[in-house]
Amino acid sequence: MEIYGYKAFNSDYTNNYGKVFHENEVYHVDGVISFGIKGNGFHFCKRMEDTFRYISDERKIVAEVIGFGKIVNGMDEYYEYFDMYSASSIKIIHFLTREEVINYILNANEFAVTRFIVTGFKLTNNEIEVIRDKFNNSNLINNYIDYYCLNDKDAFKKNMKIKQLIR
Repeated sequence: MEIYGYKAFNSDYTNNYGKVFHENEVYHVDGVISFGIKGNGFHFCKRMEDTFRYISDERKIVAEVIGFGKIVNGMDEYYEYFDMYSASSIKIIHFLTREEVINYILNANEFAVTRFIVTGFKLTNNEIEVIRDKFNNSNLINNYIDYYCLNDKDAFKKNMKIKQLIR
């Protein structure tokens, strides 16, 4: 079985355990495959925006990957993360450029965009404006940008006050 997805890396192309990954390379691990912090295997997600929560480096890098061999599914119902996998083998197809990541988000739905913003991917002011222009009718996305990207801790409160005034 093969599953296409995405995997995030630190800015030096390492995972959280210091292993360096290269484009067009295949990696394999032996043993029982399991998902989680103490799991065994190469973790990846079906949706790009879900991968960023696993890497703390602000200059995160994401790759398109194929997981194959033994694969187990992981999920986090509390935070609504599904379609996460751990595979015995993984191929790094392509490291996405920053432009490709932003284009992916610009073509995503509101749910995916808010999940992306929450991850702490460091957006430039220009990227923030491009996202705002694309989703200008979404108060939710704009509040997420204000709160998570621009550090406006009152962003959601302001929107609630406006709604109360309209009623």
